[in-house]
Amino acid sequence: MRFIRRAKALGFSLDEVRELLTLSDEQNVAKVKLAAQARLDDIEQRIAELERIRSGLRSLIAACPAHGRADACPILNALTQVERA
Repeated sequence: MRFIRRAKALGFSLDEVRELLTLSDEQNVAKVKLAAQARLDDIEQRIAELERIRSGLRSLIAACPAHGRADACPILNALTQVERA
């Protein structure tokens, strides 16, 4: 159970934990390392996306005067903009 809890704390899904347990039984350290690297790559991608979102929100908040008409609100305008392809 400790293995499962620790793997979950590192962000592994239950399916990935199951795979790690199988690899552990097979003592295939190279595949364990690849699985851990894939998890790290995914986490780093998520962090980059969250940092991009944070930056966008910071910009919108800084641009918002917090008074006036709703149609002049940069936050609401950004949320209602039609995306360009």
